[in-house]
Amino acid sequence: MKTRFNFFIRTYFYFNKQERKGLVGMVLLVVFMQIASYLYGSFLPIEVPSVDTLVWSDSIQMESSTKGYILGNYQRVNYKKNDHAVLPFVFSDSNFHKKTKPFRVVEINSADSADLVSLPKIGPVLAGRIVNYRERLGGFKSLKQLTEIWGFKEDMLYDLEGKISLNPSLAKPVLLNSIALEDLRKHPYFKYTLSQALVNYRMQHGPFQKLEDVKNIKMVNDSIYHLILPYCVIDK
Repeated sequence: MKTRFNFFIRTYFYFNKQERKGLVGMVLLVVFMQIASYLYGSFLPIEVPSVDTLVWSDSIQMESSTKGYILGNYQRVNYKKNDHAVLPFVFSDSNFHKKTKPFRVVEINSADSADLVSLPKIGPVLAGRIVNYRERLGGFKSLKQLTEIWGFKEDMLYDLEGKISLNPSLAKPVLLNSIALEDLRKHPYFKYTLSQALVNYRMQHGPFQKLEDVKNIKMVNDSIYHLILPYCVIDK
């Protein structure tokens, strides 16, 4: 067993005379560096900077127990010795004063194309469609009507929640007793056929007395009635 161990040592851990000198020298160098590091830390203690107060402004001013000086957008402070608070030595105002865009809820019935484009998932083309459809309607009565626009998917309403609002009172009413056929037919809910039927009924039976009279028109079923109802107004 001893013979095998000696053979293993001589085979795998054999160093010639020059290699042994190099190994000894390296060990001594490591020991010397450790001792030097210890002595340096003992006789030359590192002073830790501190700041009594920090007052941030556009130029990142730092108030300390001693005066400092400003270099451009930076400020360097001369600290008192033997303080113990650890703080960075130089600060830049770019790290603390990044301008953020003020958040603004977009009102759909009064927004222009630029306002709409600022919203997520709405590009210039879709913004143009929204404005065009709003003009034909006279204004939106419900945010749900946005989904009637080609390219505006229903899940976009969830993405825009809290970012858009609606004032239905800004929408123009349809004055059933005085609106002209040419104006009424431009409305997406009336179009030509219903507009013509409504005007003909008005001419034959006189002015509408109540909103329910619209149901007397044969083509106006419950679905159509509830669709146009938010816009209809009886004018004398």
